[in-house]
Amino acid sequence: MLFTSAKITHLGLLPQGEVEAERRTEAMVAQMDKEGFGMCSNIGACEAECPKEIKLDNIAFMNRSYFKAVFGGELE
Repeated sequence: MLFTSAKITHLGLLPQGEVEAERRTEAMVAQMDKEGFGMCSNIGACEAECPKEIKLDNIAFMNRSYFKAVFGGELE
């Protein structure tokens, strides 16, 4: 989940990626689920062990992007 969220965050922050951001996020989360990736426990163990030093903030970004894609509109 940490690596998927990092990729979604990276692509989501690029201006040229905005057009397909919602569709891409839905597809990446669906693929992540299909492959059985683990869900984040939000206790930081994955961040502490990550060899690439990926932060949990990426998971929050992915979750916001996913909910926006599924439910539409801006989340506050």
